[in-house]
Amino acid sequence: MRRLVRSLLTIGMAAPLSTLDAQSVAASADGSLGGARELGLLVVGRVLSTEYSVSDGRSAIGGAASFASHINRFLAVQGALGVAYSSQQATYYKPPLFAFTPTLSLILKTPTVSDFQPYALVGAGYEFIRYTRARCDCEQSRSLGIGNIGGGIRKMIRGRQAFKIEASSQIGAGGPAFSIGMGASLFVGGSPSLVRKPNPRPPDVIRPDPQVIPPQRTTPVQTTPSPQPAPPPAARVIPPAAPPTAPAAPARNLAGTVLLTIDGTQVDFNKPAWRVDAEPLLDGLAVDLVSDAGERIKINVEAHTDNVGSQAGNVTLGLDRAKAVREFLINQGINADRITVSSQGGSVPVAANNTALGRQRNRRIVIRRTN
Repeated sequence: MRRLVRSLLTIGMAAPLSTLDAQSVAASADGSLGGARELGLLVVGRVLSTEYSVSDGRSAIGGAASFASHINRFLAVQGALGVAYSSQQATYYKPPLFAFTPTLSLILKTPTVSDFQPYALVGAGYEFIRYTRARCDCEQSRSLGIGNIGGGIRKMIRGRQAFKIEASSQIGAGGPAFSIGMGASLFVGGSPSLVRKPNPRPPDVIRPDPQVIPPQRTTPVQTTPSPQPAPPPAARVIPPAAPPTAPAAPARNLAGTVLLTIDGTQVDFNKPAWRVDAEPLLDGLAVDLVSDAGERIKINVEAHTDNVGSQAGNVTLGLDRAKAVREFLINQGINADRITVSSQGGSVPVAANNTALGRQRNRRIVIRRTN
């Protein structure tokens, strides 16, 4: 059993980590948990195995810490360490014990992010038992391999935080042991909008199209013309030659026109998003882009940063900010193929970076028309 568990642990750790970096970039763009890391803390209640506990002292309470890497929309790998304590009536033959349970599990989950996310898990691990008092058989420590199968449900709250409940059955010698826990998760990395796409909310200001009033029809009055004498023949006049017609002016090219700028007062220093007071500006732009006059306009979201940090890091930070704006506009009803993103990092400053005010001016997001 121990050889089987060790093999599962080795294969489970080597396979996902070798492909995680390549897959996380593509997975984070589909609005799911792909590419994100999840840190979790749970309060756990347990029913222990009779392999190391007495039948009337199997209840235990403790906690668990977990770390999960979401490989793509469907799969994640989770490592967890659980600790539980059972008093076992605190007698000579039933001494209190601690159970330490490291596990490695494969998580199967729903492909898209929603408020409630059910998932299933299967894996393997070990149980390490330590008695706090001497037993009559003098065996103070135990260890055994276990299988791990179960499931849970996650409820997204406030962006990158979630509440979850997880239950599992740990199968090994001495009968199954059951665990159920609840706690919180924190997500790191992944898509800027992460894990929960907000429902599109109506804009603060609705701009109606101008009302078109059709011209009124008038019925001509039928009259009988009175006879008129024939006019004398008019002299023939040769009109002068018309001047040459000037060629029509070419249509104005509007590509490159700046439609909106989110300045440094509305962009946080080290966060891949904007502040709340910038949302009315984005709402107004979204209203223009979904109107009849703007439905064919294509745009580019270009992000700029200050010079704090490396250029490569600033380009990545700017790209995350641009992607966050793109996700917001998509949620407002604008087709994704109309929006491109780019990042200049700190290479195109508009002010000196040697003052706080200058660096604030350089942190900006510029949205331009591309057609």
